[in-house]
Amino acid sequence: MSADLAVTVAGLPLKNPVIAGSGEATASTADVRACLAAGAAAVVAKSVNESAAARAQLRAAEYVVLDADLAARPLGPASRTDSLFCRSGLLDVDLAEWIAALAALDREAGDAYVVPSLIVADVDEAVRLARLCESEGLRWLELNVGAPHAEEASPGAIATGVELVARVRSAISIPLTVKLRAGDSVADALAAGADAVCLATRAMAFVPDLETRRPVLGTFAAIGGAWALPLTLREVAKAHLAAPDASIVGTNGARDGYDVARFLLAGASAVAMTSAVITEGPEVLTQSIAQLDQYCTEQGVTARELIGEAARHVHTYEEVAIERRL
Repeated sequence: MSADLAVTVAGLPLKNPVIAGSGEATASTADVRACLAAGAAAVVAKSVNESAAARAQLRAAEYVVLDADLAARPLGPASRTDSLFCRSGLLDVDLAEWIAALAALDREAGDAYVVPSLIVADVDEAVRLARLCESEGLRWLELNVGAPHAEEASPGAIATGVELVARVRSAISIPLTVKLRAGDSVADALAAGADAVCLATRAMAFVPDLETRRPVLGTFAAIGGAWALPLTLREVAKAHLAAPDASIVGTNGARDGYDVARFLLAGASAVAMTSAVITEGPEVLTQSIAQLDQYCTEQGVTARELIGEAARHVHTYEEVAIERRL
């Protein structure tokens, strides 16, 4: 007998808490369909904006897997001790056609959701695109205001900051998830109208190659991996304790269904798996859902009952010291 994995995010019912996050594995209609077929409750499409510079950046994108010794190898299956290290950009597509295609996929999705993701270059254009998403019938929108590559991108290609949220929120009525960097204000994002927050985008990093004595990938790049999970879980737990009723989508570090459970216990209502889908393929979504189902069945709980349980039992250092003296 299967466990009850249903959750609610941004007021929307999800059949399970596993989401395919925005990235290279959700960059085409075929990719989105594959993630839906794998059982994801939602698929967040690769991010877009109108900036020509951001599109050119994707054409020059490069991806490697770093092993535990920081040695680079071509993109492919990764272990828990590996990291995804990449220089990326935004999709080079006709935006109206892309949004219409996503809306058609969302209509096909049945009990799942297809979610467009916008990154801001010009806020007026972001507002126009958000309105277009709603008018095409899309049911959910992600606004990424914490893109890690922004500080290395060409000027004007990518804007970041919670101050971008209010204009987009006021333009649409569909649920809005706001994707943040670690350290961004969750309270400010919620106050600006976010129906959910996604925590947190990957960090930027720098890795010198010892043999060539040059930078891996030639520059700074975004990094993520299972090692980031405890760092992200702290962000999620802090956000949950500060705003217990907020919808939180956890991202950055989940490799399997047990990591999904860890995110839920920290306070997330759902988990966007991105790097794992890039390196392992959509089947990692199916496997993660099955592992979460097994875990919840063994524990005798629903997915909803897990949300925030561990976070609510966090003690201060002083409280721990007192308990140990008793």
